[in-house]
Amino acid sequence: MSLQKRKIRILAVLAILCLTAAGCGGAPASPSASATPPAAAAGDGWYDAPEWSWRMQVIHTTGQDDFKQNQEAADLIYQATRGRMKIEIVPNGTIVPSTEGFQACGEGVMEMHNSWAMYAKGVEYSLLPMTTQGLGMDAIDRYTWLYCAGGEEILQEALDKLNVKLLANEIWGTEVMMSKKPFQSLEDMNGAKMRTSDPRLLATYNIGGITLPLEEVFTAFSTGTVDSAEFGHLRYDKDLGLVDVSNYAIWPDFWNGHFDTTVVVNKDAWNSLPADIQLIVEMAFKSMEHKHLFLSQYDSALDYRDLTESGKLEFIRMDPETFVQGRQRMYEIEKQDMEQYGGLTEKAYQSMHDFMELWYPYKTISAWWGTGLTADEQLGYTP
Repeated sequence: MSLQKRKIRILAVLAILCLTAAGCGGAPASPSASATPPAAAAGDGWYDAPEWSWRMQVIHTTGQDDFKQNQEAADLIYQATRGRMKIEIVPNGTIVPSTEGFQACGEGVMEMHNSWAMYAKGVEYSLLPMTTQGLGMDAIDRYTWLYCAGGEEILQEALDKLNVKLLANEIWGTEVMMSKKPFQSLEDMNGAKMRTSDPRLLATYNIGGITLPLEEVFTAFSTGTVDSAEFGHLRYDKDLGLVDVSNYAIWPDFWNGHFDTTVVVNKDAWNSLPADIQLIVEMAFKSMEHKHLFLSQYDSALDYRDLTESGKLEFIRMDPETFVQGRQRMYEIEKQDMEQYGGLTEKAYQSMHDFMELWYPYKTISAWWGTGLTADEQLGYTP
């Protein structure tokens, strides 16, 4: 790497770190406040107008934390570039329907997009197993596979077919099933209908897995088209209104364990940026990855406490024995996919299987000391 590029990289890192640190301890600035340079800085290296004005459609709506975090990243970029780059964050459906976002981004309809890449599985099937997996990896597993065991490179190979570059992975924490019925196991769900993004495992239990886009989930669940619905963690389902029309909330997330929403950019737009701006954009969105995971879980913990105290919902955790056979069935599905689709699908699955064979024994023996204990036992007292 040349000395000039090293200087650019160091300056970009320092800019992001300083801006992130300044935002700790308080609520992030509003888009209108942060999108305008302070009066004291006017004429002090700030640009009169952006050199690059981009649009980014995200899968979320304006009131959700996920939307606000993408806006926060855009604000960091505006400040770090001193007004050279401005990214307008727009909610789901503003430019194109949710299921068409990746194709639209690759075609240049918008410069950036953030959503579930499995929506583009019709273009490249491997995007399904790489971003969701029935009875698959948890968030830490998936991040480790992506960034340490070659997963990121394979995911980029798949996204190449859509003409987009991967910038960041927002891996979700524990999702929850909203249900009209108190299912205790997979076997209990025989004959039921469930809204899910991945119906493959459900079909082996005679469960009707119905794939619906975000825009249709509330209506389908509230009107009884489906008996249960998954779409995200507890706070996300609360924001969607699913909590208000549900009787039960059921864990653990067996349907698409710890989903990955990807932040991508149109390759032609990306290549039009100089190296220093590219670094700032990428680091700003990567800096939100863990906040996305941890804040969603903390907010869900607050909702769990409130909903438990109010008695509005009954919370159920399925018997873990139901997943022993379930995982065996899922592995058979994965082998069928490898044989049917080959290519990147086979490459991705083999990579994940190799990783899990290495990772799971270590993960099990090195598990946190409180694993398997009750909440009171972990606390050391009864609250």
